[in-house]
Amino acid sequence: MTENLIHEIKAKQSLHFVLQLEEARLGDQKRLDSIKKTLSTGQILPEVDRKYLEEQSAQLEEAFGHELMAKWALDFVQKLQDKEKKTRFTLDEIKDSLEQEKKRYKIGRKFLMHASTQLKQSIEYERETGGTLELISQLKETKIGDNETLNHITKALKSGQNLEESDKQYLKEKSRHLKQVVDCKTKVTKTKEAIKKLQENELRHFNKLEEIKQSAENGKLISQREQNYLNARYEKLQSALDQQNKKEWSIQTIHKLEEYRIGDPAKLDTIKELLEDEIPVPENDAKYLKEEYKLLQQMRKHNKKIDWTRGVITELQEIEIGNSERLAAIKKLLEEKRTIPENEINYLAQKCKLLMMTRSEKEYQTTNNENNTEEIDYNIILSELNTAIKELKNLEHMFHVN
Repeated sequence: MTENLIHEIKAKQSLHFVLQLEEARLGDQKRLDSIKKTLSTGQILPEVDRKYLEEQSAQLEEAFGHELMAKWALDFVQKLQDKEKKTRFTLDEIKDSLEQEKKRYKIGRKFLMHASTQLKQSIEYERETGGTLELISQLKETKIGDNETLNHITKALKSGQNLEESDKQYLKEKSRHLKQVVDCKTKVTKTKEAIKKLQENELRHFNKLEEIKQSAENGKLISQREQNYLNARYEKLQSALDQQNKKEWSIQTIHKLEEYRIGDPAKLDTIKELLEDEIPVPENDAKYLKEEYKLLQQMRKHNKKIDWTRGVITELQEIEIGNSERLAAIKKLLEEKRTIPENEINYLAQKCKLLMMTRSEKEYQTTNNENNTEEIDYNIILSELNTAIKELKNLEHMFHVN
């Protein structure tokens, strides 16, 4: 029997016992109402309440024992009156009759102990069976498990048969499943309630801000309290907005890493799921993401130089500066990420110089959709071109990029 099932059984037994106490008019009514409320919501009773119920249990047992004894005594006297045809007896007469009754129905101590043990075992079996049947009922209600199997187990229990080990294991697994479902439903309910409260709170803030805005637009003086409120609210929301921006930037970075096939896809997906679900990312995963981002920056930097050079070659071909076939051969080497011979680098530098002379600085700055405010030194780019190609190939080889 799982912990969840045991808890449910104990809760029901405790609730039933509280009702018995109320019926017997024992215990403090307010405290009993508080205990009933705790049990009804599925919460675990505090230790102080459990001890209180144990104390009341002893009192109830004592009261019940006295009631049984009194009932038996009255019944015995009534039978004695009927037998002797008398209505009054002395104490000695009643005592003698009791001694005769005791001798007539004398039972061995061993038999009594054995009967008591059997009775306890029977009660315990009934309790466990009742708990298991209740579990099966809950499983059916929540549509967990196979109905045919559950009906088979129910039939075995009701007929007094011992369950097979496989059936016990089956119930144990389904009970764990049920606990997960119940916990999930509870958390969903509480989370929705919390969200509703937060939404109501945000609506209150929104209305308050509107009131302050209206006052300001009407030329009314803003109080110091309202100023403090605005400052605190702005800082809080700005902090939340910064966190949101960081989250969105991190998700976009992961998309870029996946696009360039950098990093472990499974690990990146896990980090992305945490970000999307607004679950804190472990420090080691955050560090991993930063390291992969540095590699991404390197690859983009190298690709930028290669793309810029290809764009320049295309422009040279369009305005017919240089040998078109020679330029096409250099472009092919770039597309294949192969190093460019030194003489071809010098050739490109010469043609770039001519290109610069045929267009204005503004046209040059907007070449290949580059940053309009950034002036590009083609000599530096061309001198670093082969280094960029080599490093890019190494990075692509590292991450198996085709």
